[in-house]
Amino acid sequence: MKNPAWNTETIREIIRLGRLPFLGAGFILYATGAVLAAIETGHISAEQFIAGYLIVMPAHLSVSYSNDYYDFDLDRPDSSTKYSGGSGTLQRHPELRNFAWRFAVFLIATSITLSIIYTITFRNPSVLLLTVSGSLLGWFYSAPPLRLSYRGLGELATAITGFIFPAMGYSVMAGGPDIRILLFSVPIMLLQLVFIINVEIPDLREDLLGGKMTLPVRLGVRDSRRIMVLASAAATVMLALLSLSESFSPGINFLVIAALSLTVTIPCIHSLYGSGEREDVASKSELVMNSLILFGMLDLIYLTTVLVTP
Repeated sequence: MKNPAWNTETIREIIRLGRLPFLGAGFILYATGAVLAAIETGHISAEQFIAGYLIVMPAHLSVSYSNDYYDFDLDRPDSSTKYSGGSGTLQRHPELRNFAWRFAVFLIATSITLSIIYTITFRNPSVLLLTVSGSLLGWFYSAPPLRLSYRGLGELATAITGFIFPAMGYSVMAGGPDIRILLFSVPIMLLQLVFIINVEIPDLREDLLGGKMTLPVRLGVRDSRRIMVLASAAATVMLALLSLSESFSPGINFLVIAALSLTVTIPCIHSLYGSGEREDVASKSELVMNSLILFGMLDLIYLTTVLVTP
């Protein structure tokens, strides 16, 4: 395999390989956990917030590089969508494959090293534990020997990140996870389940041919979308039930957050209806993805308002 020619075009392709928009979703989840901790503990530290995200960001970014490397034979650039199917960079530039693997390893090593420094500095071992756990999930999502997404465990691995991201933000502010972030993360994990099924649906054909045992491969599009509806509706109900908990600050109105989560539930219901053509599948998948991002932003804005309101 020839070595890449290092020029402006190569740099652009490497950046495209990182699929940077996905970092925004991770940041929203991380920041939501940090703001929740600030509300509950009254502790606000910009230094710790930034230090924590500098740990999260490279580990999250590494997933794009490692997944594209290990899914090289499966991804098809001509069938990818805005949110699914890989970046297509390695198919256009196979000379970048070795770089993608090495860079993914570098990013994970950077994240773990920073988490060790953070743990020693702030005496907070939960950050190291969460970093290692998240890095392993991201790496073995596609990498052997576990290859979670090929063994029917990709959805579970992704759902768990609905705890890891906000728990990281919570832990850097609160000194570690507690019952509040555990309870809050349950509906977020359900929405992460919606996320992963939603991005798997447009890839059903390629995943089937490549041997990935995703839910859409096993159940089909219709039943997979029914699971999305059930998961999003359950998340809405669970958020509403958190209003009955005495664990959280009375300043947080979880009925408001539950109402905001309908921005996801309603598009999931809408996704059940359509022609089933590839263009329709892709457009409905993009709608649900945008709704997840919208809910994350609205949830974060609401909690930030609670934090800054006397």
